[in-house]
Amino acid sequence: MTTKRDYYDILGVKKTAGKDEIKKAYRKLAVKYHPDKNKEAGAEDKFKEISEAYGVLSDEKKKAQYDRFGHAGIDSRYSQEDIFKNINFNDIFGGSSFGGGGGFGSIFDVFFSGGMGGARRAKKGPRRGSDLQYRLNITLEQAAKGFEAKFSIRRHEACKACNGSGAKPGTSSKTCPACGGSGQTQSARKTPFGAFTTVSTCSNCRGEGEVIDVPCEKCRGTGVQSKTEKISLKIPPGVDNGTNLRMHGKGDAGEKGGAA
Repeated sequence: MTTKRDYYDILGVKKTAGKDEIKKAYRKLAVKYHPDKNKEAGAEDKFKEISEAYGVLSDEKKKAQYDRFGHAGIDSRYSQEDIFKNINFNDIFGGSSFGGGGGFGSIFDVFFSGGMGGARRAKKGPRRGSDLQYRLNITLEQAAKGFEAKFSIRRHEACKACNGSGAKPGTSSKTCPACGGSGQTQSARKTPFGAFTTVSTCSNCRGEGEVIDVPCEKCRGTGVQSKTEKISLKIPPGVDNGTNLRMHGKGDAGEKGGAA
């Protein structure tokens, strides 16, 4: 198993280094190891490594997470795309160019595609809804003997008119015009190294590739309706303070008819 190097060591800076010092260190290393300028074996991997380090240490939130938890705090929360996408090369290099005409293509193809954290298309079909919580205050006598609690909660249930689809009955979804049904959009950025393309989940259809053509009139296309429901729950004898009791099917309904 390969152990990742410390991000500060990679850039050659101390943990007390400020933003300007971190940027300066990255700029120097990026010029040295960019694969369009450095054809040596391993240059591309080195460039990727220093870019990952800079992507974390130049972002206050990611840096704080790394300083506290190390690589585990980054790997568990951020994809490679999350780390690289906010690196502003025009800001780092001040609009200068390497002049080679070569693009960022080869290295960013690694950064933003395949198994390295490229945009993932959302799953089609029903999605499970979210859980709801209700805090119930009871007396010592009720806790000791047990009883049947009755209370009301407000929750979302699947729209009965459209069965949770969000589309007007008798109509169907259409191909998303923003992404052409792929569920992904591309945006091009120019840098001093050339141009590269970032692929991301389509915000118009949320990666589904389809959008509702005619929304359901009852739920206005949401697929759910809000309702107040009376709940009856048997509290067993001897419950302790902080005990959690679960009721299946009483949370919020999910999207596209997904279970509560």
